Amino acid sequence: MFLYVGTSKGLYKYNLIKKKQIIIFGNWHKGIFKKPSKGVFGICKDFDKNILVAASRERLTTNHSYKKSTDTILHFYDPKRNLIIDKVTLNNIYDIHQICYFNNKIYITDTGNNRIQIYNIETKKIESSINIGKIRNNLNHVNAIYVDKNDILIGLNNGNKDNFQNSQIIKLNTSTLTFNEFDALKHGKIINLSNIYHTHDIESIDNDYLISASEDGNLISLNMNKSIKSLPIWTRGISKNQEHIFVGKSGIASRQLRHSRYYDGMISVLDRKNLDLIEELNIPKIGQLNEILYYDE
Repeated sequence: MFLYVGTSKGLYKYNLIKKKQIIIFGNWHKGIFKKPSKGVFGICKDFDKNILVAASRERLTTNHSYKKSTDTILHFYDPKRNLIIDKVTLNNIYDIHQICYFNNKIYITDTGNNRIQIYNIETKKIESSINIGKIRNNLNHVNAIYVDKNDILIGLNNGNKDNFQNSQIIKLNTSTLTFNEFDALKHGKIINLSNIYHTHDIESIDNDYLISASEDGNLISLNMNKSIKSLPIWTRGISKNQEHIFVGKSGIASRQLRHSRYYDGMISVLDRKNLDLIEELNIPKIGQLNEILYYDE
């Protein structure tokens, strides 16, 4: 029983039985801009090949649309061999957050460009995109994505100071995604999350979708459109197994401190049936906790 944890310092593997962690890879290093990389922000599982994919933010190019933009590396990790088997660099995918695997494709939140990019694992190329409107900059802070055979759900944080409003979810029918340049605002249903702000993550659990309202520490039910559990503030990352729901917590501090190796993360373990808090796991000195994924080897 393991949790993979994406953090400012890299990708960690946390043993839920022994309560210990090891680092799979670190990216606390100096780039060409003489600043540390920003860490791992998305993790998903390729169910066809039994491979984990972790996405890290990197400053690799100078062709960015705004000052804080980053590029992306997809790290393909084989848990059985404990080995990174491939790395793919994707330039100009800005400030990646959650990623999701479905049908040999990885759906990537291209936050700074206000869209979802779709990466084909077989061709190793971006084959299409789902735009949120016509503006290609960080307008809605697109940072959550979930895809299955029926639905595509896209989370809009909407937390920018120039566009602050309730968070929203755009729901699309997966079968309608037939264009290379697809505008979700034209084809999808917009769900307004009433008085819910600063959201991250979408996780399918028990015929519902759970979302983290990070600033308040609330776990949101999409079906009920309200908070169903209050947790320590700045929740990030949701995962599950048969018995439990796991919710990550990132640090509250200055951005510089959150991305340092001196900051701890935490994971709340909830009973899947009644959401009772079972325990809180401290994950020391990982910097900012960005994402978690349960994996039973």
